[in-house]
Amino acid sequence: MYSFITLFFSFIFWIAGDLGARIGEKRSTLESRLLKSNGIVLRSDEIIEERQTGMPYLDYEVFFPKPYEVRLYFKSSDGSRPKQDELETNNLKQAFDRKSAPKKPLSTIDPTEKKLEGWELHVLYIQGVSVLEVYKKTTSITEQELNYLLTLQSGKSFWTESTSANLPEGKHSALGFDFSRADHYLRAKKLSSRSIMFFRTQTDEFFHKALLKEREEEAPESIKGF
Repeated sequence: MYSFITLFFSFIFWIAGDLGARIGEKRSTLESRLLKSNGIVLRSDEIIEERQTGMPYLDYEVFFPKPYEVRLYFKSSDGSRPKQDELETNNLKQAFDRKSAPKKPLSTIDPTEKKLEGWELHVLYIQGVSVLEVYKKTTSITEQELNYLLTLQSGKSFWTESTSANLPEGKHSALGFDFSRADHYLRAKKLSSRSIMFFRTQTDEFFHKALLKEREEEAPESIKGF
């Protein structure tokens, strides 16, 4: 059985090399590219707490090796820089969490009405390096956009549709997945029609082992006295 310390140092080793692709980038590299495209760092504690509600990676936050940081970003679909009042909590909730609005006849649409359209990006950094990323769009992700996101994260490999049911003996998944890279470096999971999460395979398995160890340690105390 792995000790938690062994898991920790194995995890740091996994993220230490030159990894290419988007997962594995340093925060400075990722933010430099995003900010040049008029992306915005979401800094309000209220907004961050609201936007993280229900995110599956938070279930494993207790196991994140330190130092870690989760940062949230917004990038508009048309490349324009969003105004501060567009990024208020209520506006983001309406933009990202609304139910699909019914289609209206073109004659009833106000051409001057501008709605917030774009992408929310969540990044988990360990030791300043990206190991997990969630892309969430204000509208459904198109097939073309999904293929483009997969291509961004393909490195020198390629993606196949796969689930944890296809894993060989001894391999596990805490987060679950719908796609796996052929080199086994990354996995991806569709969270909804509007969001997808990419993460290191080793990160996923690290969470599984850490959770299993915690449950094994808690079980004797939990049933003590029966």
